[in-house]
Amino acid sequence: MGTNQTAAIKDVSLSDNALKVAQRIGSLRDFLDFLAEHGQCITWPEAVLPEPDIRDIAVAAGRDAMNGPALLFDDIKGYPGKRLALGVHGSFTNLALLLGHPKGTTIKELFYDIISRWGSDKPLLERVPMDQAPIHENRIDSDFNLYDLLPLYRINEYDGGFYIGKANVVSRDPHDPDNFGKQNVGIYRIQPQGKDIFTLLSVPSHDMGRMIIAAERDDKPLKIAVMLGNHPAMAMFAATPIGYDESEFAYASQMMGCPLRLTDSGNGMDILADSEIVIEAELIHGSRQYEGPFGEFPGSYSGVRMAPQFKVTGISHRDNPIFENIYIGKGWTEHDTLIGLNTSAPIYAKLKEDFPEVEAVNALYQHGLTGIISVKNRFSGFAKSVAMRALGTPHGLMYLKNLIMVDDDVDPFDLNQVMWALSTRTRADDIIVVPNMPMIIIDPAAEVPGKGHRLIIDATSFMPPDKVGADAQIVSPPGGPKIDALAKVIQALQQEQQGGQS
Repeated sequence: MGTNQTAAIKDVSLSDNALKVAQRIGSLRDFLDFLAEHGQCITWPEAVLPEPDIRDIAVAAGRDAMNGPALLFDDIKGYPGKRLALGVHGSFTNLALLLGHPKGTTIKELFYDIISRWGSDKPLLERVPMDQAPIHENRIDSDFNLYDLLPLYRINEYDGGFYIGKANVVSRDPHDPDNFGKQNVGIYRIQPQGKDIFTLLSVPSHDMGRMIIAAERDDKPLKIAVMLGNHPAMAMFAATPIGYDESEFAYASQMMGCPLRLTDSGNGMDILADSEIVIEAELIHGSRQYEGPFGEFPGSYSGVRMAPQFKVTGISHRDNPIFENIYIGKGWTEHDTLIGLNTSAPIYAKLKEDFPEVEAVNALYQHGLTGIISVKNRFSGFAKSVAMRALGTPHGLMYLKNLIMVDDDVDPFDLNQVMWALSTRTRADDIIVVPNMPMIIIDPAAEVPGKGHRLIIDATSFMPPDKVGADAQIVSPPGGPKIDALAKVIQALQQEQQGGQS
């Protein structure tokens, strides 16, 4: 462990506090305790109904995207003894604490921290024997009943059934099952269809979608392990668009700068040794079932679709397990906080390879359906070329629908500055619309599911050979680290004053 730890420090240059936090947090339980110490996790004091109480409380907590707390429910009517966690990644303060930062850390600062840790998928992983792994404290090998195991409820009022929305699903490439890099960990929506049957929805461009197609086409088995209640870094990277042959386990551990503990599942997957619950299952070839509607991240209900079915083959869980779920719907929700920065980082990394002038990428909004990219403009039309490249990144291919390009003097995470750029630097011929492009099937604006437009708005400054108006000289207010530091002093003085008045 010591050797790996040293490599982590060298590779990602973590602060002492970041390493201290990483070494302390080995599981969801550890993180909930850590958040509670900082006033960022609330155990709900009263009994709640699965519906609508859980949904209502989650929505109320999610209104504060900067400081909203995680929620722990341990008294759910109809589910005696069951526990549920929501909003674990529901605010940027929770993310800041996970990464070793104090409360008040800005989104922009978190972005630059994440990209400073990005780029190495060197595994920092430890193996734990199955008989020593907390996940295997309890084992079920027959008579499976998902409805008895989990405190299930409809995430949104008109969902077509109960949904598991924050599972980390582990799968292996059907043609290369021993390749660790091709072992995918992803978040896919899961709808129980019976006591031991569930559907899993994925699109062909997702790693899971590719595996399902390959398994059925070539008559190969496809086994999966559905991990519930996971290390908070794992949940972030299960939703991060990285390469097909890159390991989410490796990225998550390297990002934290501290090893994650892996063990074997009963069906041969690598799983986190300290997760709360794992459901092992196998694809039923050629079997489809109607699933949906579901209140999705664009804020609309997706339609009813035929989805592949999986049959449960085994279950393990910790003593007194915590079921972790998510509220997802019309933004802002935990979905946006969970994946926003980790969607922005790989887009930035890809663009930076070809265009070192790229300064930052904000793809926080609805999984990047709208993105904002800041770039040092080189010449007229340069920003449009960068935008075109962004559309060809793995995530941009299916998600980046509306792109706003701004100069490097505009903070893409400050919408006031972005709106200023749109208001003062956009001309009619700075707008490009590309129709009939591939698009995620749940885009509510699509006339045909799976196809949509691309909109590029160039709100960067005018460069030769652009014509420049008579009053184009821009005011340059003071900025930089000095102003950032003063803003934090002001914030601290406000908090001190508020504390004295309470």
